[in-house]
Amino acid sequence: MIRVRAGALLLAAAAALTGCGGAADETDLGDPDAPDAAEPRAESPAATLVCADAATAVPRPTALPGEVPLPSDAVLTGSEERSGGRLVITAVTPGDFRSTLAFMQRAYSAAGLTLKEGEVEDRDAESNFAGKGLVGRWTLREIPDCDGDTLVTVLVARA
Repeated sequence: MIRVRAGALLLAAAAALTGCGGAADETDLGDPDAPDAAEPRAESPAATLVCADAATAVPRPTALPGEVPLPSDAVLTGSEERSGGRLVITAVTPGDFRSTLAFMQRAYSAAGLTLKEGEVEDRDAESNFAGKGLVGRWTLREIPDCDGDTLVTVLVARA
């Protein structure tokens, strides 16, 4: 059963993108405290949110470094190239928020990427990362009305 809540989810995404902290600077990774630093812009095709069972996969971009881990069950749903060699990818995983968070914390550390300046709340989390010549930020958001599916966004650039 397709459970796309486009209107409500688009409003939620727009609210997250315009939340306190403002938009990220287009010439760098942006303010590490800005909530939208690793999220696609509202007008981006990557901003469309769907449940994992309804997601349409797109190919992994060649610009996405192999050192950047994603959950094995994640469906890559979009990518957006930004100025300064930055890349934002979006994916959705049927894994619940807590298990996805645990994966991200373990996998990034195991890949030699140091997590810093992160925050974890009930249904969302984010962290900056650096290492192996990369800098970036990932965010996780539980998707409402999707049985605990989790939206994963990653912003990455060469340092």
